[in-house]
Amino acid sequence: MITTEPIFRLEQRFDILREIIATYRARLTEMESEVVQLFASSELAAIADCILEKQRIERLAQQLEQFVLRWELEYELGID
Repeated sequence: MITTEPIFRLEQRFDILREIIATYRARLTEMESEVVQLFASSELAAIADCILEKQRIERLAQQLEQFVLRWELEYELGID
């Protein structure tokens, strides 16, 4: 028999995505203190790597936020 009920409801998927976004934002906050520590120890290569990672995480968080905003609104409006 085919089950039509998905394992995760769509609302739960949006909640999971918001949790992932919050985790990314928390990581960005942690990275700020890491950069300060790296700067204090003059580890320039590590600072450059950290900045690249920070930019990557910021992009991912922004893309996920835009995705959730767009599709959650369409889901709430009932647009297919």
